[in-house]
Order: sequence, then C-alpha cells, then structure tokens
Amino acid sequence: MVYICCFSLTIFAQNHFVVSGKVIGADKEPIIGATIQDKTNNIGVISDINGNFSIKASSRNATLHVSYIGMKSMEVKVEGRSTLTIVLEENTVKIDEVVVTALGIKREAKALGYAVSSVNNETLTAGNEQNVMSAISGKVAGVDISSTTAGPSGSTRVIIRGNSQLSGSNQPLYVIDGMPVDNTELEGAGKWGGYDYGDVLSSLNPDDIENISILKGPSASALYGSRASNGVVLITTKSASKKKGIGVEFSSNLSIVKLLSNFDDYQRVYGQGRDGRPPMSTETASNTSQVSWGGKLDPSLEANIYNGELRNYGNANNNILSFFRTGITTTNAVAFNKTNDNSSFRVSISDMRNWDIVPESDLNRTSVSFKGSAKMTKRLTVEAQGTYSYETVKNRPALSDSPSNIGNALIGIAPNFDQKWLAANYKDEAGRYNDWNGDKYRINPYWVINEMSNKSKRDRLMGQGRVYYSFMDCLQASFKAGLDSYTFRFTDFTPMYTPGFVDGLMKEMTNNVMQYNFEMMLRFQKRFNDFDISAFAGGNVMRYEYESMIQTGQSQVIPDLQDITNYSSIETEHALVRKAVRSLFGQVSLGYKELLYIDATFRNDVSSTLSASNRSYFYPSVSGSLIFSNLFEHKDWLTFGKLRGSWAKVGGDTSPYQLQLEYGLKAYTNKGTSLGYIASGSVPNANLKPTSTYSFEVGLDVRFFDSRLGLDLTYYQQTTKDQILSLPLSQSTGYKRAIINAGEIANKGIEASLSFVPVKTKNFTWDASVNFAKNYNEVVKLHDEVKDFELASARWANASIYASEGQPYGVIVGQKLKRTEKGDVIYENGLPTFDDKVSVLGNGNYDFTLGFRNAFTYKNLSMSVLFDMKFGADIYSMSAMQSHVNGTSKETLEGRQEWYSSEQKRQSAGVPAGNWIATGGYVGKGVMAIKNDDGEMIYVPNNVCVDPAKYWQALQTTSPEPFIYDNSFVKLREISLSYNCPKKWFVHTPIESITLSAYGRNLLLIYSNVDNIDPESSYNNGNGQGFEYGSLPSRRTFGFGINVKF
Repeated sequence: MVYICCFSLTIFAQNHFVVSGKVIGADKEPIIGATIQDKTNNIGVISDINGNFSIKASSRNATLHVSYIGMKSMEVKVEGRSTLTIVLEENTVKIDEVVVTALGIKREAKALGYAVSSVNNETLTAGNEQNVMSAISGKVAGVDISSTTAGPSGSTRVIIRGNSQLSGSNQPLYVIDGMPVDNTELEGAGKWGGYDYGDVLSSLNPDDIENISILKGPSASALYGSRASNGVVLITTKSASKKKGIGVEFSSNLSIVKLLSNFDDYQRVYGQGRDGRPPMSTETASNTSQVSWGGKLDPSLEANIYNGELRNYGNANNNILSFFRTGITTTNAVAFNKTNDNSSFRVSISDMRNWDIVPESDLNRTSVSFKGSAKMTKRLTVEAQGTYSYETVKNRPALSDSPSNIGNALIGIAPNFDQKWLAANYKDEAGRYNDWNGDKYRINPYWVINEMSNKSKRDRLMGQGRVYYSFMDCLQASFKAGLDSYTFRFTDFTPMYTPGFVDGLMKEMTNNVMQYNFEMMLRFQKRFNDFDISAFAGGNVMRYEYESMIQTGQSQVIPDLQDITNYSSIETEHALVRKAVRSLFGQVSLGYKELLYIDATFRNDVSSTLSASNRSYFYPSVSGSLIFSNLFEHKDWLTFGKLRGSWAKVGGDTSPYQLQLEYGLKAYTNKGTSLGYIASGSVPNANLKPTSTYSFEVGLDVRFFDSRLGLDLTYYQQTTKDQILSLPLSQSTGYKRAIINAGEIANKGIEASLSFVPVKTKNFTWDASVNFAKNYNEVVKLHDEVKDFELASARWANASIYASEGQPYGVIVGQKLKRTEKGDVIYENGLPTFDDKVSVLGNGNYDFTLGFRNAFTYKNLSMSVLFDMKFGADIYSMSAMQSHVNGTSKETLEGRQEWYSSEQKRQSAGVPAGNWIATGGYVGKGVMAIKNDDGEMIYVPNNVCVDPAKYWQALQTTSPEPFIYDNSFVKLREISLSYNCPKKWFVHTPIESITLSAYGRNLLLIYSNVDNIDPESSYNNGNGQGFEYGSLPSRRTFGFGINVKF
C-alpha cells in the first residue's frame, strides 16, 4: 500500500501547474476532507482542517472535480489561476447522503450493499422523549421498540428484524462514537413481581446526540463480531461547531405528564360486597374492598367499609384516577464549544428532573460530556471524549404480582370504594398496618408510598481516546482505547407490620460493571482512474467484568431504622463474572465510476467463554450495490436508482462459566470446617461451539422528481443455528438442566420506506414518510427430545410463553376451553370445561409495524405529526382476568340481576341451593352434552344459568384463553411544533438563534382491543413477551421548550 501511495504521488512532467486554494461552504466555513481531483491525470488531494489544498494540475487549463459527502459536486476550470476559492452547496437531493457504518466509519449511503437507517437530532428530539430509543419508536422500519409501564425510570426493549435467540438477549449492540457499551439489563420483574431497574442507555442526553444509525442485518454489523448478531445501534454525539470561535447553546423544557387511560371501561352499576348485597359488617367489608359482587349502587344507602365506618354506597367518581398526581419533567442543558485552526472541543451539562404520576416517585439525572480533537502536527491528530452521568431514583414502582404493586391494588377497587378512605387509615395510632382487604398480596397503596421505600443510584463513566496518524494522504493508522464503567446501588425497605413481612425486610444490591476496549486499525483509501479503493484491517481486545453483591436482612431490631446491620438475620450473595474477546477484522471496498460498489469483510473472534478447540471462530460477509440510474441517460423524473445485495455469516458465544462445574460453601460447618457443594444446577458442556447466524438481503432504492418521491425496499432472510441452550433434565441425573448446542430459528421479512413531498413552494413544504415492516418467524428446530422451550411463565392459569418447533417464536400456551369439532365451547353444569393438553393460544410478537409521519414547514414555523401502529400480537391480560373475577369488568354485568332475582325467589321458597333450578343468571355461549331418547350423547345449546361470580372465578386458575386479546394498536405517538425566531429580532446582539417549541408525546390511543390498559404494558423486556399484569397507567406528555444559541 505504501509503495502504491508513493508511486501515485511522483512528480509528473515539468509542465505541471501548482494550484492552491480553499474549499468552503455557503456559510463561509471551511470544508475539511473535500476531494479535489484533476480530471486529466486523476491526481487528487484532500482539503485540510482549514479547507486548504494544493494540487499539481496537469496544465494551466486543467479542470478540477471537487466533491464532498452531502454537498453538490462541481467542476472548476483553472484557466491559469494559481489560487482558487471554491464554494460548495449543500446537496438537498440527498443522493450523496452520508451515514455512519461499522467501526464509526462514515460512508456514502449509495455505496452500501445493505440497509442502514438514520435518525437525525431534529427527528430524535422532536417530542422531547428522554429515553433515546423510545424517541425513535415508529420512525424506522424493521425496528420494534417497547417499554414497560415503569415510567421514566424504566428500560427499553429494541428488537431488529425479529427474535433470533432462544436464550440470552435479543437486543442489539449499542456503540457510542465507535465504542461498544454495555446495556445489559438487571433481572427485571417476573411472574411473582419485581422492578424494572432501567438501563444504562437512558443516561444519555438526547440533545447531545447528532445522529443514530441502525445497522439492521449481519452484513451491516458483522465487523462488530458476536456481540452484534442482533444488529447494532450506532450513536454519534455532537462535536464542536465548524464555526471558529466560542459558541454557547442553552435549552430548557417543561413537560406536564398526565395519564393516558381514564379507567372508564369498568362497570359502575354494582358495588362492594357478595351475593348481590352490600357489606353489612366490618368483617365482610374488610374482605370485599376489592370485590364488586354486591348490591346496586345507591347514593341514598350506606354500607360498612374495612375500618367499621359507614360510608355512602353511591358511585365514587374517579376512585382510581384520584390516586395519581400530575407529573412534571424539567430538562435544562447548556453546551460550550470552541474551534480554532488546529483544535476544537465541546462541553455540555444537562439536568433532568422528573416527578412521576405515582406520588413519592421521583427521578433526577445529571450528565456532563466532553468531546474534543487537536491536530498536533500535520499528520498526527488526537481525539478524546467522555461522559459522566449520575442518576437517583426514589420509589421506582413495583410491577407484576409484587404485593406492593399499586396497579394491582387500585384496579380491583369496588366502584363505590373511594381510595381516599385508604389515605387516612392506612395505619393505626401505633404505626401498624391497617388491613383493608384481607389480602397480604394487595397492600394498601398509601402504605406503599408512605412507609415502604426503595431508592437507587447509578454512576456511569464512558470515555475514550483516539490517535490518528497519516503516513500519507491515502494511508492512516489509528489507535483507540475506551472505558465503559458504571455502578448501580439499589435499596429496598419493607417496614415492620407490612403484610407478609411483619418483622421487616431490607435488601441492598450493588452491581459494578467494567468494560474495556482497545483497538488498532490501518486504513487505506485511494482513487485510481475510474476506481475507488479503500481497505482497512485491525484488531480489538475487549475485557468485561461484572460484580454483584446482594445483602438481605430479615427481622428488624430497631423499628424504622433503615440500616442493613439493623437485622437479626443477614444473608449475602456475591457473584463475579469475567469475559474476554480478542478479535481481528478487515474490509476491502471497491467502487467503479460511482456505478458499482463491492465490499468484503472478515472477522475472527477468540472468546474466553468457549472451549479451547472452539473458541476461535471466523465469519465473512460480502455486499454490493449497483447505481443503475447512472447506466443510461434518463429523463428528469428519475433522480436516483440503486440495487443492493449482501450475504453474511456471524458467530456468537455465550455467557461465562458454562464449561465447568461451579462450587460453593455451605453456610454451616462440620466441626468448624465449611462444607463444599456443587453449586451448578446445570451439567456443563466442555465442547460448546459458537452459534452461527446466516443472512441474505436484497434491496431497491429509487427516487423520482428531484427526490420528491422515494421508495426503499428490502427483503431479508436470516437463520440462527447451534444456539447455546439450557434444556431440562430428569431429576434422576442429579441436575436440573444441561447446556448444549441446539436450536434453529429463521426470520424473513420485508421492509419498506416511502417518502414523498406533496407540496413544495418557496415558503411552504409538506414532507411525508411511511415505514412498514413485516417479519415471518419460525422455530425450525429445537432438539430431538425437546420440542418446547419455555421463555416465560405467568402468575395465573398455568400460562406460558414457548419457543415451539414449527411455531413462531414466543407463542402463548395454556389449556383451551374444550370445544366440539364445530368449535362450540362445551359446558357442564353451566361451567366451561377444559382440554387436558396445552395448546397454542396466541403470540406476543407483532406481525407487522407501520409508522406514518407528516412534517410541515411554513417560513420559520415547523410542525410534525407521527402515528405509530403495530398489528398481529396477542396479550394475556391478567388485569382483565382479575377484573372479571372481582366483578369490576363490564362483562360481568351479564346475567347478574337475573341471578340475584333467582336467588331471592329460592330463598323465599325455602329451597336448598342444590335442589333449585335457577330461573336466571349467566348462560355461557356454547353447548352441553345430554342423552337423547336412544341413550346417545348429543350436544344441545347450553341453557344452564349460573352465578356470574362463580363462572368467572372458575377461569382464574385453569385457562387463560378468555383473557387473551388481540394487542394491535394505533397511537398518535407524537406532535411537535417549533418556531425559529427571525434573526432580525436580535441583530447587534450575541444571540445567533432562538427556537421556541411545543410538543406532545403518547397523546392518543386511537385503536385498541384491550380495555383499561395500554397495549404496550408488558411488565418486563425479556424474551417472553405477551403477559400483562397489574399495569400502571401509561403516561401522556405535553410540554414547551426554548433553545438559544450564542
């Protein structure tokens, strides 16, 4: 390479003519890295940090071709001039759009043979969503983004082109300014409850982000190795302004947070009690606060409540809504930057404070970031950057079946029961818990927010340094060292007298994560006549360490003293995990006449988590693109056309310590000697081999009428084989599970992005875009002896989520209602019957997603509207199940009055229940079996009346089927409005610009099939999606902001 470069720079014939000059933009700022090429001899140079260049032209009349990514290329005739000032204009058509690709390398989008989607800062921050990934939901085809109902302290689930991993994470690798970072979530809520501890990516300030690029397939992400088998999210942060001097930017936003749901789909006819009667004793009242099988609501009546008082038995308006408060979020940020001839830097400080809709739940986050570069010599450049963030959360909400889950306590409250009664009486004069419902698993929400508490702190430091050395214009070496480190501390306090924990409980958890990355790379880039050749090769060393310490204290000694040493029994758990991966990688790219582009890459990883014979694994990729619009002279209607295709193989490793047995020490001793034991529950596998993912992709990108209309289509196929699974074993083996290579999952699908500009005038532009993605998924193979692999299990009705052979990933399974061949439900004694076997009842993953965005600009005023749509998923709503069991669902009204009337007749007649044929009640829709006159069993319509309460309660523990709903939805996700104040308003002031904005986020649920809950209400972000239980209401946000630049 060095020889080629030196040869190409040899001094040519003595009739050459030296031309010097400067390349600038329309704003008079220098353009760094522009290419200036003599069209006669193809000799070219690149402009330096000040935009200056010097080239030996072929003659005094030579023509120079000047180009830069994102700018319109132009040809300049020398005409004997020795000094030139060349002004490039921005290319609004975006044919030469630049995107960030693997390893942080910027390339022209037209040269790529695979799909890459980008979101700029303006689109990202339009709705002032503080979670970076939630902010792009509905804006990128093929990327499914969701989150739990934990609110701003929660985490985000991002799935690119479907699920492909049976165990481990299906989420992508995150790379910030070229450095991979850890976004591993702590174990979240499960069937028995828990918390969403958030993710570390949420520590990023969206205002500091310049661009997000999403590498969707293995071809795009192969250079990042096994960590990138699920795709890559590349985040590029802002650098200093190109404008010389000092710049200051200040932004401030105020958001008002309201509830998205009004809980207006519960019945408001019958109140607290049983058997159609209000509670007439304290005991009955205490056991029915969350039971609505009582009498008809009547404001002229009074009934007992849990503390013995008599209260009005009318409808308690907003008896759920009034618990919550109006939330507030404030964000303030200031950034300083300075640029001179040889260096630049940017420093930003941001502060976000949130007071959630759940009382006593708050979040504070402060972050500081730095990014700078300096040209030390003509050939040596040094860059450094770092981000420190500090986050505190007070009382993050409990989820799922946690006794302290406020959602579960509130959604079951009877319609006459004003939850404000709980506020004044949640404890007695001695400070002890007042029971209100006879259920230790549904704690008084005011006890939860006032007496119970949890708090967390997260410190995160990300930093890296880079050194670039240019041996010559076409050959550059670089070295990079990066650190990603964070500490998460969580304390959970349960005071004495809490139901289920009368002696008190305290848990302290500390997690430390440290990840280092060291990388070296040599890069070559040169144009030879009609060919552009670039190549790079390098190596990477990644070291990862995770340490966890958990202490659990039971039986508090001194009441209310929140200290882990204040407990008579303390248990300690400790874990230490280390992992290292060494890698070699490279890429060769060839371009011909801006017509044909071909890339080939390779990577070889050596992972410490695999056996010595299998820990080294190699995987290649190849991709290409053809700019067919350059093949012929076309009319003005065709602006750009490209065909692309790629193939790739990517390997994958596993978590540490799967190769050997783990040992531990018992808490007790034998004659003073600690006893050892085998701590592993799984049989290790010393011969584990890496997983393999194979991908194929083709695409079309066409644009018409000066890019007024554009269409990008992609078809992909992806198969992941030899997955590393922990499969169940017979207990007779002495182990619970075995770790093996097994399993194959296939994904294939299409992605489409349509952009069009219906109106474009001097002062007004309407820009619209639609993105669509449909993924087909199948679990092709598990194991010869295992056909179902459990991903998650539910609290009720023995429901599970499986990966099952021949089925899509993540099917919801459970017992079905027993049916005839015609599909009629079979009843016995008025109650449904159930199949003995487990069947597929639904799937928690969406079939296809759709995003529709409109942007309008009129002079200085801009507005955007985003609709987010997802279709085809199912959800088992245990909240809906509980509302049927408790009698708060509207469906429970059917047959209720008729049953109560029948019971009154029976009691008046003095007939025992077993001898009475009900004259009214709930009649299930289906058939029942009877014998005909010939003694044969036949089916006839069911006509047996039963108690509606008994009917719905019979379903609680047996079958989830009646409570599995189509979880499709359409949301008005975002509206934003901004106004750029005219510059004439602040002439002769240091102010450069002022932008005023208003925005709304998660504004309206336009279409949904599930009452009273947000369809995006999963209680965790794991692989088993499709369960909902005790969800808190989703949040709707309105706000205002200002941005000022100096």
